[in-house]
Amino acid sequence: MSAAPSFTCYTYSPTFQSAGSRWRDDVVRNPFFGSAESARQALVDLREAVSNEPDHDLPPMHLERVVTVPVTKEVMVALLNSGVGAIVKKYDIIETIGEN
Repeated sequence: MSAAPSFTCYTYSPTFQSAGSRWRDDVVRNPFFGSAESARQALVDLREAVSNEPDHDLPPMHLERVVTVPVTKEVMVALLNSGVGAIVKKYDIIETIGEN
């Protein structure tokens, strides 16, 4: 029997969000992407769209790499019941976008 796979995906979050609250369900959810490049492009597109809106600023954002625990049936149940934080093994900030 083979071991359950872990997965690496990418997302982004505002720089002011604390690490302690990052994966709780009560925070605003951000989309996940299969590559750093697609997450980076989505963030650049979001920043561009917000920059065209009067009186709206997007804070600097962290581009993050997320590695899951090995995905088993029990892990999927935890994901459904408790949210993404239940399956995050580790995450790294790989870039900050929008800092002056």
